[in-house]
Amino acid sequence: MNGLQLETSVSTAQSKMKMNGKTFYKACLIGLINGIMLGLIMKWVEMFSGKQVYTLLLNVDFLPVFGAVSWSEPTLFFFHLLFSLAITFIYVFFLIRWKIFRGWHKHTLAVFAIIPAIMLYFPLSALSKSEVVLPSDLTAFFLWSILHLIYALFLPKAI
Repeated sequence: MNGLQLETSVSTAQSKMKMNGKTFYKACLIGLINGIMLGLIMKWVEMFSGKQVYTLLLNVDFLPVFGAVSWSEPTLFFFHLLFSLAITFIYVFFLIRWKIFRGWHKHTLAVFAIIPAIMLYFPLSALSKSEVVLPSDLTAFFLWSILHLIYALFLPKAI
């Protein structure tokens, strides 16, 4: 391999790791698909298990301004999708910025990116004004965690 080929392959690899139009589109697509799938599966799990993980996912009643409004389920789902897009874009941003997470390390970063969402189970369930799962409900926490980890598996598809 001569110097020109090496330089070309390096520049090609670097251009793939930039936030361009194609990466932006893929991040939006994966963020929306992941969010929709997580929401639908959580709704299904709630229906069959009785654990209100979907209700917890959409709950905003503890927030000062948002909690005062009686939002419809589609509106709450839209808020959830915005949050999913934010997670996906944060993931892509760090993946582009931190070279250590390239290659198979994309999955490691995806797990790190989703851990805060998993840990939100405890404050969300504790602060909720409506009846959702209890912070001490380990079955609900397990379901919440597994479904969010599945979400994380698909984050690397965003880039």
